[in-house]
Amino acid sequence: MRDRAATERSRRLRPVWVSLTIVLVVLAVLETVALYRVIDDQHAIGTDLHYYQAIAQRWLDTGVWYTDRQLSGPYEVQTLVDNLYPPHALYLFVPFLYLPDILWWILPLGVIGYVVWWCRPVTWMWPILALILLFPKTPNQILYGNTDIWVAAAIAGGVRWAWPSVLVTFKPSLAFFAVIGIRARSWWIAAGVLVLLSLPFLPLWLDYPTAMGNSTAKFWYSFGNLPFFVLPIVAFLGSRRRGRTPILRWTAGLLRGGGNAVSEPGGG
Repeated sequence: MRDRAATERSRRLRPVWVSLTIVLVVLAVLETVALYRVIDDQHAIGTDLHYYQAIAQRWLDTGVWYTDRQLSGPYEVQTLVDNLYPPHALYLFVPFLYLPDILWWILPLGVIGYVVWWCRPVTWMWPILALILLFPKTPNQILYGNTDIWVAAAIAGGVRWAWPSVLVTFKPSLAFFAVIGIRARSWWIAAGVLVLLSLPFLPLWLDYPTAMGNSTAKFWYSFGNLPFFVLPIVAFLGSRRRGRTPILRWTAGLLRGGGNAVSEPGGG
């Protein structure tokens, strides 16, 4: 009887959640258009991507990944000047010296969109997801082409397949998201492969602690876009598919206090 009442209540509220979602998505679109105009007037669309391409090209041409300024002593971090990425980020940046720029957006946003769709979040979660899109930092970082979109895609991939979450480590301040898939065998295989792929960059890894230690950057410098990073996690928390993959079964077990799976949320 209780389940039937909950289902009926969910059915009655569905139009409310759908209407609210539509309003928030429209506002997010209008906000994005306004931001696009401002950023485009500054000729800054994709600025972050162009920076990543520049430092990748510099490394190919000169072998310099961290500059003398970063390695010689304390320095004030300058945006789009000082490279704070670990060496294995080259595996992301170098290919985009040759790939079409548009793929920088299509690939990660496609993964995020697919995982949210795959999760089939219940209707009352839709406004929360739309609210994340409305959060100004989300469209802002997308328009600049910041690596935040790839971090969010790696998190989304971790929710769906477990192993992609190891790729969050190219932004170490957010590496705690990498544990999303840690209970899956594929995660450990991917982590091992990533370690092996990092070995050719060992001299750069030896410079990395110095470059970071000399900088004024704080470990929370990437936390400003946390809503975007947790979007796929929010989609999972309201998912009708919880418990259908190893990582989701494990996470769902934590949510219920130690069990291996949870029943699918009903209604909405």
